[in-house]
Amino acid sequence: GYFEAISYSFVDEKLQRSLDPANEPIELANPLSAEMSVMRTTIWTGLIKALIYNVNRQQSRVRLFETGLCFTRSPNQEDLTFNNIHQVKKLAGIACGPRQAENWSNDSQTIDFYDIKGDVESLLALSGEPGQFQFTAGQHPALHAGQSAVISKQGKPVGYIGLLDPRIQHNLDVRYPIFLFEIEVEAITA
Repeated sequence: GYFEAISYSFVDEKLQRSLDPANEPIELANPLSAEMSVMRTTIWTGLIKALIYNVNRQQSRVRLFETGLCFTRSPNQEDLTFNNIHQVKKLAGIACGPRQAENWSNDSQTIDFYDIKGDVESLLALSGEPGQFQFTAGQHPALHAGQSAVISKQGKPVGYIGLLDPRIQHNLDVRYPIFLFEIEVEAITA
């Protein structure tokens, strides 16, 4: 039920900082626009914009995923050359709205944490080594503290899953709860 989205690697600085305050985004010298002034550190920024676009066009049930590179600075912050940029390929998804497509026989319950966790578990099963992954209660600055988890592979964190923090969602003007996941592609490819 997910559709692939393709968004820019250049994103809105304000939204980027609210989703990933721990990583300083890389500013562009000549941005295309004010809404595309920094490079993304998480794919969630573009997916949230795509979700808002769809919700504003009366799509109440939205399921999107995207794979792409995320960019952060290497520890040597003084070196501003291209060699100092660390790139990680990630797979991310976003979902909101009713659990099932609108139909006379379906109820109108909205998705919850366990629905998107089931989707991610199905994805991890395709990796050929689903037993290597664990979901543990954890926190991420963009996710609701009580409804989020760290995805680990053999004890090493490789992703996050959870409900978007209500403070961030309040600024987006979306009435349905928004669930997100992001995982490093290298961890799921054998």
